[in-house]
Amino acid sequence: MEAPISTSTNIPRIDAHLSKFSQACVIVLTGVAFIRPFRLLYRYVMLPLHLLKPRIVEDDPAPHRFAQGVGATFLIASTLVLFLAHATVVGWALDIIVFVLAGINFTVGFCAGCFVYYHLGRLGLLPHVRYQGGFHWRGV
Repeated sequence: MEAPISTSTNIPRIDAHLSKFSQACVIVLTGVAFIRPFRLLYRYVMLPLHLLKPRIVEDDPAPHRFAQGVGATFLIASTLVLFLAHATVVGWALDIIVFVLAGINFTVGFCAGCFVYYHLGRLGLLPHVRYQGGFHWRGV
């Protein structure tokens, strides 16, 4: 059994910034890993097992990547707010926004992120969508 430490020079210490930096890296890398496996799961599991087959449509991928990035940003922000700031209402609100918008896109085919991308492009804040005729709702 160890004797209690009585002097302040023998107190164990850690670098708090190193700990926070490590946690931040875990959050960011987990977020990136969360986004990437969907494509890998689709390409290397769903397609080879013929559980789904590709449905190729003419569309610009940039708005869809933007929408996924915004969704990932909301989920990372939700995680940070819930665990670091303990602002439960704000954290869950961000999470529910992503949940509801993903559900709308899945069920009726309306991509809110693509809609925002198109309008930001019209304002000159993002590149214009490559297809002609502006935003169009593809449906399911």
